[in-house]
Amino acid sequence: MQPLPTDRPHVWLFERNAHAVTLKASRSGFERQWGPPHRVVTRDDGRFQEAHWGWRSECGLELVVVSMREADRFLVFIEPLEVDHALAHLGLKDEVVEWRADAGVPLPREGWVLTRMDETGNRYDVAQSPERAHVACFARILEERAHKQSYYVEFRGTPPHEDAARKDWAVIRQDEYETYFVEPVAPHP
Repeated sequence: MQPLPTDRPHVWLFERNAHAVTLKASRSGFERQWGPPHRVVTRDDGRFQEAHWGWRSECGLELVVVSMREADRFLVFIEPLEVDHALAHLGLKDEVVEWRADAGVPLPREGWVLTRMDETGNRYDVAQSPERAHVACFARILEERAHKQSYYVEFRGTPPHEDAARKDWAVIRQDEYETYFVEPVAPHP
């Protein structure tokens, strides 16, 4: 995984995703595996420091890990559907998860689904994402770990209609008297 650039404003950490999982893991072990924080932010007039790590994986998954006041507690900012995929990239197991945003929430019915088939032929949905690359990457990681299981990526739901995109557009303008005008724009070929 490649580190995210840290030269962006502080908002870059949280602009895309919400807090999706809280982990209880050793800070020293985490730093041994992933290196020192990519960014350190001082809070409360210098009384404490917040450590930030951010990565973009080969499949395009972006995740941000923040160590708050408690030295062995981490917040992961990621799309809630990608929690298991992010944990797989970090090499962490479910035992370190204290809280997750998607707990008890069923998988959506549409999107790319990762399905596991065990040695007896039973099929189970493991994960779902709107991004095929993320699900395929998660499948590769899981197949490397489980030698008696097979993983498949399949699309569920109705695919978007090819002509669904609007062909004609209009621009709404407002003059100094707050009168609105609709000006059609020619469609692009």
